[in-house]
Amino acid sequence: MYPSRFISVLAFTAITVSALPLAKRAVDFYNPTDGGGSFLNESGDGGEPLNVIISGLSSPEVLTPSGLLNFARAIGYSEECLGLHQGGAEPANLGDGRGYVPEQSVIREQFFIPVVGTCLESLVGGNHFRVYPQTGPQANSGALFLAVSQEEDVAEGHDIVPDGYDIGRDKLVAAAVGESSYLGTTYTTVVEAIPNLLAAGSQGINHGIAQDGIVKMLTVTIEG
Repeated sequence: MYPSRFISVLAFTAITVSALPLAKRAVDFYNPTDGGGSFLNESGDGGEPLNVIISGLSSPEVLTPSGLLNFARAIGYSEECLGLHQGGAEPANLGDGRGYVPEQSVIREQFFIPVVGTCLESLVGGNHFRVYPQTGPQANSGALFLAVSQEEDVAEGHDIVPDGYDIGRDKLVAAAVGESSYLGTTYTTVVEAIPNLLAAGSQGINHGIAQDGIVKMLTVTIEG
């Protein structure tokens, strides 16, 4: 028989281990619909498609707010003009146990013009994306879900251009894939197109703009 003191230590160890939080699992992402979420955010008279995912298997730094911003700058995007948010928040439910939460940030095309490039985008139109991290207790992949679209200029009220969800997605992906760098950090990005996560067409889509139902997943690796 084991001495009583040894049994007590075993019991304490078991209790201690069971009380630890679940570790983040190494996966690309969890499907939001499996947890009661959606691949559409809440926007206007419908939802904007979450049409790009930055994989949870990307370099961990990329999945942080500051790391994502650095990567965005490497591919011609940055924070909003003078750091000022335009428009209302558009929440999304990623099925991770947090319900609908507002976007973490809005990133706009800056045409590789530091500081004022996103101000130009606000005037003449261009690409932008809303960022939603999947970090809740039920599905903590760390992946970033992006709602990407190409918008009109200020005179058109920043409405989405015709076919603007697919155009915006493909424009962002084209800028990201391959090698890019900013402030001494070099990124290598690969893409995978995933069909059938979204229903193709315009049903439930903001502005009634049809999209092809394809989500593109980026895996971003920091070199060195």
